[in-house]
Amino acid sequence: MDRADRRIGRWPAVAVAVLLGLAAAVWAVLPDGHAARVERVAGCHDPAAQPRIETLAGGRQAVRLRVLLWNVEGLPWPIRSGRDAKLARIAQWIAQRRAAGLGPDILILHKAFTPAASRIALAGSFRSVLPGPALDDARHLPAAAAPAAFATSADWRKGEGLGKWLDSGLYIATDLPVLARFHLPFGAATCAGYDCLANKGSQAAIVAIPGAPDVLRIFNTHRNAREPSGVSIARAETAHALQTEENDLILQAIRAEGGAMIAAGDFNNYRAGDRMGRFANDPGFRLAAKGSGLAARAAPMTDAKAWTDAYDLIGFRSTDALHVEPLAVATLFDGLHGPRLADHPAQYVIFRLNWNARSAPRRIAVPACP
Repeated sequence: MDRADRRIGRWPAVAVAVLLGLAAAVWAVLPDGHAARVERVAGCHDPAAQPRIETLAGGRQAVRLRVLLWNVEGLPWPIRSGRDAKLARIAQWIAQRRAAGLGPDILILHKAFTPAASRIALAGSFRSVLPGPALDDARHLPAAAAPAAFATSADWRKGEGLGKWLDSGLYIATDLPVLARFHLPFGAATCAGYDCLANKGSQAAIVAIPGAPDVLRIFNTHRNAREPSGVSIARAETAHALQTEENDLILQAIRAEGGAMIAAGDFNNYRAGDRMGRFANDPGFRLAAKGSGLAARAAPMTDAKAWTDAYDLIGFRSTDALHVEPLAVATLFDGLHGPRLADHPAQYVIFRLNWNARSAPRRIAVPACP
């Protein structure tokens, strides 16, 4: 073999080495789906950190709960860049409010995929910081049955079928005593487009309200995106409807249909899933919607104005034992009420939970801290 033949023979090896080098370089800058996850579960509760019990007319008692819902746009590079400074400002604002005793009592986050984003959940020094599904979590309840055409038309160029690169990005943080918690990803095949790269799903926490006769269920979910998913509207809508079915199973597990609940979600009026499922079919479920000024009103799921007034919504359900009502609703950090720090503004809702003062308070299984 002459020198020209030897040079030609070396080209495949050089090409393989170059490709391996490029693959290693790309792998090195891909987001670490494990790095962002934070978790803290309090083994006791601090009575001094619980909301103050008010006495109402008519022999009832009540507490006020301030709930902050924020999709913080904590997306990693190369999807987003330069987000850390704004995420730090979000964390600082929450920490300052908490230090001043202004809440929130419950913090609910979406899209906290990066360490800078998940640190927001820690910034308020909440006793419990509960993450949603982790990167490696698998669904242990039945997945919704996808139509055959949906299952066979997955497109890897849109992120489908490539596995999970990020966790769910969901968090619930609170000082309330946590009695039980659940989290569950959506089915591996019931997603559409780039959303399939994150292990999205839902989470729930059952918490005690000191002095109250019943528990409160907190629910959080982030369903499939629409246009940002990169696929057709029809495909995104199908995934959204399938995920709504899967949400219903965890709602059934926490007996949400028969208990008091505050539920937060990245919902959208134009998605199929919001016209079906337990929330849509539960006559007792209401949205915390804007009324006059900062006053809140209880709106049914069919209220179009409630959907168009906010990106992300918070709903609630009462029981005879524990009545839930929204008092105030505010949209913050939307460019009008504070600088825009994420692609979604924050939703801040003040709820009042009240009960018959003669009812025996439920025993809190989580002991008071010494």
